[in-house]
Amino acid sequence: MEIYMSNISWTAHRIQVTDALAAVLHKPPFASLSPSMNFYVRLFKDQRVVHRNHSGCGVFTLPTKDVGNLFLSEYGEGLGYKSIFLGSRKVRFAPSKRYPRQDVLEIITRTSFLSPVVIDEQIERARRLDTEFVHINVLQFGWECRDYVFSIESEESCEHSCFLCFNEERRELQIKLSRASETFIVAIRFSHIQYLSAHVALSSDPVIYLSLEVPPSYEKEMGPSQPRKRLSFLPIADHERVAPYCSQSIRLICSSLSGLTTFRNLCKLAKLHISPVDDQVVIEHRELFSQAVIDTLEEHLRRLNWVIAFQVEALVKEGYVNVREMIRVLYSIQTLVRQRGKEFTIAVLRHFKQRVMALFWDPDTETDVLECFKVSEAECRRRHTLINLAPLDSSLFNALHVTITPTTILLEGPFLERSNRVIRSYMEQQDSFIRVNFADEGHLQFRFDREINGVDFIRDRIGPFLLNGLQIAGRTFHFLAYSQSALKEHAVWLVSGSPGGNYVDASVIINSLGVFDELPFNHKLPFDDKLIFDTKLIYCPARYAARLSQAFTATDASVSVGADEIFYEDDIHTTSKDYCFTDGVGTFSTELAREIGRNLKTSRRGRRSKQEFPPAIQIRLMGSKGMLSVNHKLRGRAVVLRPSMIKFIAQQFTQIEIARAFDRPTPYFLNRPLIMLLEGLGVPYEVFEIYQKKTIEDTRRSTETLEQAARLFEGHGLGTSFRLASVLLNLSKLGLDTLPDDTFFTRVLEYGVYHILRELKNHARIPVPGAWTLVGVADIHKYLQPNQIFVCIKPIHGAIEYLEGPVLISRSPTIHPGDVQVAHAIGKPPKNSCFAIEPLPNTVVFSVVGDRPLPSALGGGDLDGDLYNILPLQNLPEFSPTHPPYSPAKYAPAPKKMLDRPSTMKDVAEFVMEFISSDVVGIIAINWLIIADQSPDGILDKDCLALASLHSDAVDYPKSGQPVAVEKIPRLKSRLKPDWNAPETVNVNSEKYYPSQRAIGKLFRDIKLPNPIKIKSQRRARRPTQNQQSDDRLADTLSTLNILEANNLELTIQNYLEEFTGLDFTRNRHEVENVSQLFAQYAEELYNICSACTLSHSQGILTEQEAMVGTILQKTSQPRKRKDTMSKLREQTDILVRGIRQELAGDPGETPKAFLQRSWLAWELATVKKRSKEFGAESFAWVSLGAIFEAVKELKEAIVEEDL
Repeated sequence: MEIYMSNISWTAHRIQVTDALAAVLHKPPFASLSPSMNFYVRLFKDQRVVHRNHSGCGVFTLPTKDVGNLFLSEYGEGLGYKSIFLGSRKVRFAPSKRYPRQDVLEIITRTSFLSPVVIDEQIERARRLDTEFVHINVLQFGWECRDYVFSIESEESCEHSCFLCFNEERRELQIKLSRASETFIVAIRFSHIQYLSAHVALSSDPVIYLSLEVPPSYEKEMGPSQPRKRLSFLPIADHERVAPYCSQSIRLICSSLSGLTTFRNLCKLAKLHISPVDDQVVIEHRELFSQAVIDTLEEHLRRLNWVIAFQVEALVKEGYVNVREMIRVLYSIQTLVRQRGKEFTIAVLRHFKQRVMALFWDPDTETDVLECFKVSEAECRRRHTLINLAPLDSSLFNALHVTITPTTILLEGPFLERSNRVIRSYMEQQDSFIRVNFADEGHLQFRFDREINGVDFIRDRIGPFLLNGLQIAGRTFHFLAYSQSALKEHAVWLVSGSPGGNYVDASVIINSLGVFDELPFNHKLPFDDKLIFDTKLIYCPARYAARLSQAFTATDASVSVGADEIFYEDDIHTTSKDYCFTDGVGTFSTELAREIGRNLKTSRRGRRSKQEFPPAIQIRLMGSKGMLSVNHKLRGRAVVLRPSMIKFIAQQFTQIEIARAFDRPTPYFLNRPLIMLLEGLGVPYEVFEIYQKKTIEDTRRSTETLEQAARLFEGHGLGTSFRLASVLLNLSKLGLDTLPDDTFFTRVLEYGVYHILRELKNHARIPVPGAWTLVGVADIHKYLQPNQIFVCIKPIHGAIEYLEGPVLISRSPTIHPGDVQVAHAIGKPPKNSCFAIEPLPNTVVFSVVGDRPLPSALGGGDLDGDLYNILPLQNLPEFSPTHPPYSPAKYAPAPKKMLDRPSTMKDVAEFVMEFISSDVVGIIAINWLIIADQSPDGILDKDCLALASLHSDAVDYPKSGQPVAVEKIPRLKSRLKPDWNAPETVNVNSEKYYPSQRAIGKLFRDIKLPNPIKIKSQRRARRPTQNQQSDDRLADTLSTLNILEANNLELTIQNYLEEFTGLDFTRNRHEVENVSQLFAQYAEELYNICSACTLSHSQGILTEQEAMVGTILQKTSQPRKRKDTMSKLREQTDILVRGIRQELAGDPGETPKAFLQRSWLAWELATVKKRSKEFGAESFAWVSLGAIFEAVKELKEAIVEEDL
């Protein structure tokens, strides 16, 4: 509301008027309406008397009519009203005859009040940051040596042509260098500065020294109003050669001493998180990366076995050693290869990597690099043999990873990972494949930046590798293909032809995958449907690549089927043929399902698993993809495929490859887009608040008992790699309620609680008990009527449940008002019905009759593996929408980008580059959420509806090849963003964010996260070391463990095993040696995983607790990166733990007694190692504990079988 003011003293300024009004509006009764109410004052210019400050009149705008009316009732004109004086004049107030300006209303509604003095200070601060700078005479890049010397590897004299300035808007420190008519920029994010010094050197030069967490961004200005060009190096002496190694240490010589003062002042004004110290930096020119030494290293690498050369180059590329140091070690490496072979040398190099990393930050370590290598070799020799920790799973392989960033190429691995069809076809040549990820510095995804020409940079940086090949350690790799999930992560597969033997290259592999163009006569299939094969597939590079990607999907190898066991049926369509009810889903027989279930249990779960077969699986078979659900009418071994599943012809690949088996229900979690949609459909905020508060209460109460902790971890999917929930429940059954004297477990609980609270705050990931997320399949028996579904929930523990009545159903991502619908669940099926015979537990079965398939109405879903959120309204009526249901969107297929000729792999490579620079799914999704928050119309705002349509096209982009133009994406309503959108690395209270009044904003502010620094008091992990104690002495130590030193947990386990006192628990040297080596290798592998999965090497590796919980506590500006890395962490620790437990279980045929003996010895060994604080000992104890419980279970079952 706008209020007119008159009779204002001419001597009064706007600041005085504002202060006078603030003194009133920030006290009762107004303060109760808004504690720090914002308002806007405007004084009218005096058109007659020029020298006056104003005309004596003006207006001020309040956020609401209620506040304005209340003010006028207190200070309006007339007798008895309160007064506000400015000087000797009483200001008069009356309702304005004009409507307030919308832009003013928006700002004062969304932001808190700031006094004019503070605003003026901010303006002055911005002015100084924008205009003040430091002149630079010399720009130097170099390497921080272990003896604290800065070796200058590239330098440029730039007197009068270089200066340092601060860019407040981009939160960057920028070094601008002029060359002729061109200007180059070294852009350094404030948050990337690790160390900062402003000092006078011994030479009396004024010096600014920066040590960075990641390399800076090198840029070139291209002219007014044009985006800058990003570079991989600067056009200065030696920089192209040394930039990949020496971009994180920068030394600047200022033109005068006053430059240091200016720099310190600017650091304060910019509110830099780190203050410059005055420590001197010793300098030398050591030529650590001269052309001569790099040539020498490359010559040596060509002589080494390639896998060893990969490890050597990784040490240099990752910055663990410089080139001269590596050359010093090479002779020892070559000698070791001759003496002990490839595998042992690789093990030593990986162990050496851990030790040499510690030389940078461990003040107690004084050995040099060569000595460090010799110590690593000696420690590995003491292990005698190397244990293969890979689980009994033919689908795993050792993956080598390469990350190409703007400035460098990073090498990692090998890591045990799920393989794919192609890798399994060439298991003997798996070293010929590398997984290459294209990322920004710090392993972050490339982001759209309006000020940078990202398209040209992607082509300049990535294009040569995709089109011409990537050389690593003397071997050239060529672009092969990608999986669909990898493309979203900007990752591809490259392959190098192996010399000799079964030579393969990219073209050989691609040609072997199947038929993608013309369909030969003898490959025609017996379908009535006309849509058998997309004859134009090969003319669309994106679609062609999407079909190729099926062969690169991570899968588990399963059973093979013969041609006579594969059957074909037509898809089920609507009468109009506009929609397909069975899009992406076929069936298989019960007998085959059982066989596949047994195969999965043997390979993935371990030979002792007793889980039932999965009723539905996501598969790749020949050239088909999608889902198979059990059809009880099929006899023998049978698979039924439909046209919608068959994407190309590849009848030679008859092995069923499992992408995912659905053997258990997934809990239902709300998220921000879904909450925004439900709120827009009439579900009140209080509903979400209740469930969030319950989650917070349950989370904090989980620390009270082990059983509650187990339920919490299980419900949120934490600790799954270490089977933590199962172990905790077993301990609870032994009478243990808590572990108060176990500081490691206390920290594990703290990390778990922090993870859950962070997910609540940053993603509104709120569990809804009684609701489920299930995979969709089709009712092939045509039992269900239109809009009916059948859901049978069969949890691992608990009773079977049939959902009945109205259910709220959706599919992520939800972005259109019609993406949430209400369906009817039929409940428990009648006796002898198809669902009584085969209930397809833990799936949602959709009807195949009606005018439109329900899945297609839910964000354009289908049945090739899509997951659906099922919320039964009969049990949870509070989630019932109060607004009329919104019609679902049509979701027309996106137009395909076609060529006038068949596609080649060069065209596919071009598409990859285009995709990386024009993938806007994330931008569309977040803009939709912000606009829905900003607009009074919420999710029904026309821009939100437009974004929903664009989102569908953007999701189809990987298969259509047709990008969504950035210009089509509606802009935000305001430059101010809601507080929930602030990155966790940014202060939410800054002037760029407003407190959102939507449900997700209130939920965000209701969560108070504990300080992660307090939770994580120690980031650096003590590296794993080989115990110098001999195996005989260790056996003596184990046999004389002092029971008085044992804690409550250890005593409980000892008492638990008393009933098995007949077992021989004597220790001998051989047993101790095997388990000791098992622990040493476990600790080293875990250390490698924790090192590879850190988001910031400057903060050290992940802790054991993080690995065990399956979380990462480090903050990041890209939560998606943390999510992907946590997924990698969980996958790799799962593989490691499965390998350890299989080693403890022994070979097939060994008795449960031997399993228990080894597990008990491992537990005792971990107890000894824990007391010496060795890395890996704590988590190894929990792995051993889980193995003990499993072994005891098997032993009891064996005793029962003997009695029978």
